[in-house]
Amino acid sequence: MDPTQVGRVVGEHYALEGLELAPVDGGADLAATLWKAVDARGRRFAVKWSTGGSPAGTVLPAALAAARPGSAPAPVPARDGSLWTDIGGARLSVTEWLDGTSGFDAPLDERGWRAFGHLLADLHTLPVEGGVRAVLPREAFDPTRWADQFERVDAELDAVPSEKKVRRLAELWHPHRAELREVHQHTHSFAERLRSRGDLPRYVPCHGDPHLGNLVLTDGGRLALLDFDDAVLAPPERDLMFVLGGGVLADLAASDEQQRWFMESYGTHAVDADLLVYYRGLRLLEDTSELATIVLAPSSTEDDRDEALGHLTNVFSPTGMLVQARSGTHRP
Repeated sequence: MDPTQVGRVVGEHYALEGLELAPVDGGADLAATLWKAVDARGRRFAVKWSTGGSPAGTVLPAALAAARPGSAPAPVPARDGSLWTDIGGARLSVTEWLDGTSGFDAPLDERGWRAFGHLLADLHTLPVEGGVRAVLPREAFDPTRWADQFERVDAELDAVPSEKKVRRLAELWHPHRAELREVHQHTHSFAERLRSRGDLPRYVPCHGDPHLGNLVLTDGGRLALLDFDDAVLAPPERDLMFVLGGGVLADLAASDEQQRWFMESYGTHAVDADLLVYYRGLRLLEDTSELATIVLAPSSTEDDRDEALGHLTNVFSPTGMLVQARSGTHRP
């Protein structure tokens, strides 16, 4: 859908006039397309068209922004007052545009890591009521979606690839195949263990994907969270895994000192090791299968395939997600 068509659809459902839209590139979310929009009054918005996630991706940031202004982009209500609009199997949403610097582009200093800890603590203590309770999915410890996609990719790579980039994918994948399958097996085992436990930490509203790229230091000096598409009601470890143990980013791992700054501001929490093992394994299955799918898909652009191969190289690096996901899997 081109910007003119998107602008027309937004105009039908939102009281916004004279919108000019430009696509926003980047990100690995295959289920969503994002545009930056400017209306006739010069106000800026983010317009998202998504077939993934859930409506919690608009309701939870609305609740966080109301409780702590500037900590998340506030959704713009549609003409009928709803925070999103369902159109042809997709979800259209409009939020305020937050100008600032991504945590990818300007790594956090001590003040930033402490602000990050406060921010997640505020999110995790939001009341689960009203619209949040109605739409926020609850963690079920079911890895089927990503485990099945991993198995499809792994089976497809059994064949001898002829295409250059698929051959490069196989060269990255095959040396780690046994380790990947081990994590696949242990993720299922830990899921079963967690489903049977009666002593899990209390479930809280979680962002689901709070890596540094989804953090922005706004021009107003506030740290804000973006992209709540993976929002879920889950134990805090669902979000804490993005910091503890170094986090999920091979090239921007959280140091021991940064983790200490974060946790001092987040507050006391007895971290559950089983949960961290499960969530790291699940993240590995998601990252590897989704990135490999981009490389394998004939419809992917060459740039997207190159970017996916670069991310996979990081996943398999000594500081990458594979090493983290395997740590702790052999505990009794």
